[in-house]
Amino acid sequence: MMLELNGLHAGFRFSSAHIVFGHPSCGVIHGHSYYVDVKLCGERAGEFKFVCDFKIVKKIVKEICDKLDHKLILPKNHENVYYELRDKALYFKYENKEYSIPVEDVILLPIPSTTAEDLAIYFANEIADRLKNLGFSNIEWIEVAINEGIGQGACYRKYLK
Repeated sequence: MMLELNGLHAGFRFSSAHIVFGHPSCGVIHGHSYYVDVKLCGERAGEFKFVCDFKIVKKIVKEICDKLDHKLILPKNHENVYYELRDKALYFKYENKEYSIPVEDVILLPIPSTTAEDLAIYFANEIADRLKNLGFSNIEWIEVAINEGIGQGACYRKYLK
């Protein structure tokens, strides 16, 4: 059985800036109004024979979106970006470009880039970890689509079994 949550209609949205380091046009600070679609596939279980209660999935996805909303998203695991905390600012450098951003305006994610593809992987991993911590063992896979706007996005399916 599969559950499907449409991010545009469910309110799974966040507006963030990012940099795709090294890209000719996306290698500058720019932003998107993202929305997140989620699918879960698994066996029905528990008292109500749900794959997972929609409320639980919605809460998890909303928390992740809220964490990223109105932040500059940066890739902690990019091999060519240097980061340093200086007073209350995050200094970072890529090739000949240097930046200094107030810490409260930035979120470093454990991903190699901030493309829609890597954000989809990040969301899928976060959702999977949180569901596992809540005791869900019936989920076979989680699919997350990160949409940078209507008509363009990246989708990732994480298999749990």
